[in-house]
Amino acid sequence: MAFPDEVVSTICAMCAPRCVILYGEKRTLSTDKLKAASLCIVVPDGTDKRALQQQLYLAILADVPVNLTLYTQDEWNRLTQDDSSYAAWIHRKGRVLYEPGA
Repeated sequence: MAFPDEVVSTICAMCAPRCVILYGEKRTLSTDKLKAASLCIVVPDGTDKRALQQQLYLAILADVPVNLTLYTQDEWNRLTQDDSSYAAWIHRKGRVLYEPGA
């Protein structure tokens, strides 16, 4: 079962993400039904991440809780070079749901 395209479409409509990465899913054991999801959104430098995060939480309509982690492009580039960072872990383990030109 794929992550809902509507959520990714909402994110893309509200900002110009460099990428959207699914890095966490909770599912039921018996039916494999999605119970919660965690997304990482890499946004352009200069973006007010706190304000955007609040707007996204209000705009995203999903049947399950969605956790959002936002990084600017500069933060993402810097932190993914440090193997011990959370961003590097997301980069290694996550699944890209959206990337312009991909």
